[in-house]
Amino acid sequence: MAKPEEHPKPEPKTVTIVVNGREKTVPKNDDLTFAEVIALAFENPPNGDGVQFTIQYTRGNDNKPAGSLVEGQSVKAKEGMEFDVTPTNRS
Repeated sequence: MAKPEEHPKPEPKTVTIVVNGREKTVPKNDDLTFAEVIALAFENPPNGDGVQFTIQYTRGNDNKPAGSLVEGQSVKAKEGMEFDVTPTNRS
């Protein structure tokens, strides 16, 4: 009895983005959340009382090529998109 042909699963489509100057590969057409972008920016994100993050992006999708993300928001990942993630302390 012949074995059914094995069809390799197609590789998930990915895009390369730049987070704080470092290239990262993420799934294409996925929404990147505020928390996910922070996790891509820092292996061990700064934490503690009063630590907040500012996220600015450029080279985004046509309807919003540049902007900022705040907690609770997300943005669709696009090839070549750039993120600048900065920790700040509330005073």
